[in-house]
Amino acid sequence: MSLAGPRLDRPSAIGDEGRPRAISLWIATLVIVAITVAVGAALGEPTLVTLPATFAGLAVAGIALLDRTSFVQLFVGHTLIVTFGSVFALLVLAAPLLGGPGIALAGFTVALFGIAMAWADVGGDGTKRAVASCFVTYAAVLSSSVFLLVVTAFGVLGWAIVVVVTETSSIGGSVVGFALVVVGAGCSALIALWVLPIRQLTPRSRRDRVESALSSARWRIGIGTIATFGVLIAVAIASIFDLLGPGVSGVPILESLLVGLSAPFVVWPIVGLSLLALFASAVAVTLRLLTRRFGTSAVRWSSAVVVGVSLVAFVVGMAIIVILGMTYFNLIGAAMAANAASIVVVILVAGPPAFLIVVGLVLVGVLLRIVPDRAGGPALAAVGLVVAAIGFGSLSPVLVFVCLAGAAVVWDVSTFGLGLTAELGHLPDTRRTELFHGVLSVGVGVVAVLVAVALEWVRTDVFGGVVAMGAVVAIGFGALILLTPLRG
Repeated sequence: MSLAGPRLDRPSAIGDEGRPRAISLWIATLVIVAITVAVGAALGEPTLVTLPATFAGLAVAGIALLDRTSFVQLFVGHTLIVTFGSVFALLVLAAPLLGGPGIALAGFTVALFGIAMAWADVGGDGTKRAVASCFVTYAAVLSSSVFLLVVTAFGVLGWAIVVVVTETSSIGGSVVGFALVVVGAGCSALIALWVLPIRQLTPRSRRDRVESALSSARWRIGIGTIATFGVLIAVAIASIFDLLGPGVSGVPILESLLVGLSAPFVVWPIVGLSLLALFASAVAVTLRLLTRRFGTSAVRWSSAVVVGVSLVAFVVGMAIIVILGMTYFNLIGAAMAANAASIVVVILVAGPPAFLIVVGLVLVGVLLRIVPDRAGGPALAAVGLVVAAIGFGSLSPVLVFVCLAGAAVVWDVSTFGLGLTAELGHLPDTRRTELFHGVLSVGVGVVAVLVAVALEWVRTDVFGGVVAMGAVVAIGFGALILLTPLRG
């Protein structure tokens, strides 16, 4: 039978044991959503399910897409993990700081994440890929940020040096500054000759001559750069000991020529050509990487690196927009852009480590066999509802009973669907069997909640003078009733 909803993996028709049957999953999903909406309505937030479901669902979609081989699909998967996955993890870790309601919100988020994992058939292998993806992307974000800071620092330093060189009026300063600019231009030219595909773009009949000319040019530029650096050192030493001025001051033409070496119309064209050579080299390297054929593993990790670099570029673009907006345009729009950029920075800095912690704990549970590998999604969904029940422990016993009953029903229905999948696969039509079992489990859960609520009323009204004994009796009966739906 066909499954409702998008299938992000590619399971076989028979023996796909990682996902329960569709009807069982729909029942478990509706139970979780209904409980979340009902609890939100009881707390005055009927749209409580919206944000956690969005973050958890898109995070799981990103994890599922990591099983693909296309660069675009992997790029989207890494992006979803490092953005919505980060927000999901921050919500799970930060919400409990708000007390009981925050713990309940974190529990509902985990439950929605678990049921989404069940739909996408994400198991231990998918969790490993998610952890590795987040780690590589976060490393790319940090390394590209450091690289950008280093490049910016060198750019600012180079700009300051060029400005100082063009403003100097001494003979020694002019010669040293000009030599420094020439050394930089020589290094840029060597990089360009090494990186640019000049030989590859030449017709085959002329490649030998072009290669010989390139070798000669590289040799001459290298020797000239080294010689210029030697002149720079010599002139700097002569200027320190004031040996250059007395010998040149008597020749006005020579003095004017040496001072004119640092004129802006001499220095800036050389600097511009150097920057053009570096830019062309960067473009050539980028095109070479984009057009190279990679294996599946290389495509997976290169897409993660591209995502990290792209996110840093996005933040830099937002910062530029904020600066330009505050300088030339509307301050309100610039303030909004600044707030958005700050939120993105917080997500990129704190989100991936939080995602590594949350999903890493799930992976550790799978490796230690605390969380079942092929039933990890239903297990997380049930655990999330139990955590929500813990959050409501000091607020409302009724909500505690509802969450515990929902956890039992979700686990029972999901494991029943998993059993059918393991035995029959996805082809046979077992809709009636699943519906019958699901209705029975939900009915037992509703009865369990009603009985538990009645026992709570007995505890508070009838056993008002002996609270401890009444609480023990109510909890004992409630636990026995909530265990009824489980099939062992």
